[in-house]
Amino acid sequence: MSLRQAAALLGVTLALMLAFVVGHMVAWSRDGFAQTRSNGWKGFWQGEPMQALARDLRETPVAAWFGQRLRESGWLVLGDLGPRVRQGCPGWLFLADEWQFNPNAEEAWRERIALAQRVVAAWERRGVRVVMAVVPDKTRIEDAQRCGLVRPDRLALRYDRWLDAMRAAGVSVVDLRPALLGVQRELSAAFDRTDTHWRWQGARASAAAVAETLKAQGFRPSHGWRMSYAVGAAAPRWGDLVRLAGIDALPPRWLPPPDTVESLRFDVTAESQGGVLTEDALFGDAPAAPTIGLVGTSFSRNAHFADFLAWAAGAEVANLARDGGGFAQSMHDAWQRWADGNTDTPVQWIVWETTERALEEPLTDTERALVSRLAH
Repeated sequence: MSLRQAAALLGVTLALMLAFVVGHMVAWSRDGFAQTRSNGWKGFWQGEPMQALARDLRETPVAAWFGQRLRESGWLVLGDLGPRVRQGCPGWLFLADEWQFNPNAEEAWRERIALAQRVVAAWERRGVRVVMAVVPDKTRIEDAQRCGLVRPDRLALRYDRWLDAMRAAGVSVVDLRPALLGVQRELSAAFDRTDTHWRWQGARASAAAVAETLKAQGFRPSHGWRMSYAVGAAAPRWGDLVRLAGIDALPPRWLPPPDTVESLRFDVTAESQGGVLTEDALFGDAPAAPTIGLVGTSFSRNAHFADFLAWAAGAEVANLARDGGGFAQSMHDAWQRWADGNTDTPVQWIVWETTERALEEPLTDTERALVSRLAH
């Protein structure tokens, strides 16, 4: 190497080191490595403090830029999608969290069963009925599209085991597998190829299954209230797994093939018994229609699941689900809004949507706060 080349290499190395140092200082000034401080020494033997530090370091400006370029290079050169996304058959992406191993799975399992029992009992004391709907893993429903991806044998009975535990505890729970497998057989897919979530046909079938259970348990649709929907033109769309893989900034021609997603339009018709809106209904003074409260995860916020639930049940749906809602994060929100400090709960029924992969995850601080709240 010539002196000039050595000087250039040294200059680039020093520039990168300076950039990393400045980036870390900027990150520290913004949030002081919040994830590392929040985690503390919790889960030391499982490496959680170092994992939190690694997440903070990855989010510094320079590290984030380099990480993005490395993920894109890994996909283009090696077909690698990073630690959170796996590719099964060509074009089919899956979330790695679905088979992530939790060393304390059994403890988390028992805690969640107890939490579910406590939540349902607390709502029933307020005169509110709860119906739980568990969304099965994408790798379970779309198993024919996994190709070389191996789903651990220990997960085979996880879904049935949870249904049995809930029914033994007296909790009403809906098995969504028949609805989703029916869509899968009819359309060859109930989930989008590049997304964690179901297609709108899968959401519609699941909502219909939940509404059927509600009606079987005594729920009655609102009189004079009806929702209809129309399917519009289809357009290409890349799902959240492309973003999680860190390749969404690449040109479209270098990405996995997009999904084809139709647009939907929902319309509500409110009528009196004679078919004409009354003055009270027009100005909002009529008695409130029976409302279903929906709590859950991003599945309740995607593919119009909440709209399809309103369509299938024939009643309005108040949706408190949130992205990343896990097992009971949005249930905590619902209790704060509809129970704490309120003498009258504005819903008589709650649909509690959660995902199969959340059943074995450790309880979050929010969920532990809910346990504490319900204990008083």
